[in-house]
Amino acid sequence: MTRPLIGITTWRRFIDTDLGAGRPAHTLGAEYAAPVEAAGGAVVLLPPTAGVDDVLDRLDGLLLSGGEDVHPSRYGAEPQEGKTYDPSRDGFEIALARGARRRGIPLLAVCRGLQVSNVAFGGTLLVDIPHTEDHQPVRGADQQLAARHPIRLADGSRLADLYGTRHRIVNTIHHQSIAVPAPDLHPVAWAPDGIVEAVEADGDWPFWAVQWHPEKMIDPDEAAEEMPLFAAFVSAARERAAEQPAAEKGTR
Repeated sequence: MTRPLIGITTWRRFIDTDLGAGRPAHTLGAEYAAPVEAAGGAVVLLPPTAGVDDVLDRLDGLLLSGGEDVHPSRYGAEPQEGKTYDPSRDGFEIALARGARRRGIPLLAVCRGLQVSNVAFGGTLLVDIPHTEDHQPVRGADQQLAARHPIRLADGSRLADLYGTRHRIVNTIHHQSIAVPAPDLHPVAWAPDGIVEAVEADGDWPFWAVQWHPEKMIDPDEAAEEMPLFAAFVSAARERAAEQPAAEKGTR
C-alpha cells in the first residue's frame, strides 16, 4: 500500500557548519518523523514558501511542529523583551492550518502547532503562563525533558477514545498556552492548574492539537499500536489518500 504523504513544518535556526558560523538552516528534530514513518507515513519537510496551496494540494496529512513563539501581534498582544520571532514561519503555518481545514486534510498540531492553530482560527494565547507546580519557569534541556504533570481528558473526545482513559501523564516544554480558544475549537484536556492541554475541532475534520510533545514520549522503534495519536493521524491521512488518488492531486 502506498504510504500517505505527511508534511511536517520546520524551524529556521542559525547553526555552525563547515561553511561558517551561524548559517541559516531549516531544521526538525528526528523524533517528529520517526513515529510518523513507524505508523506508515512518508515524510516531507516544509520550510516556509509562498506556494501554500501547491503544497497542500499534494499532502495527505499535515503536522505542525513545535518551536519558537508565535509573534504576539498575531493575537493582539505585545512581544516579550529578549524573545525572537519568525514572522515568515507564522504566516506560512497559519495559512497551512486554514488551508488544511478548508480541504479536510488531517492535521496534528504539537505545542507551538496548537498555538498556531488557535491563532489561525481566531483565538488568543497567554504570552507567559503563570508559574505553578505543573508549569515551572523554562529550564535546562535535561530538566525540561524530564518534567511531567497529569492531565484530564474530556469524556467523548477523540483523545479520550485513543488513550482509553480520562487521566494520563504528559511532558511540559512550553511557557505559553491558549488563553481564549478559537470560536470553533473546544478544549478537551487540562492540567491540574487549569492550563488547556489539547483542543479539538467541531465537525468531522480529523484534527488533533496537543500542548505537550508526544514525539518525545515514545521510543521511535515502537510499533504503531503503541503510539495511538500518531497511528490515528496517519490512518486518517491514509484514508484521505485513498479518496484522493495521486493522479487527482494538484487539480483541486
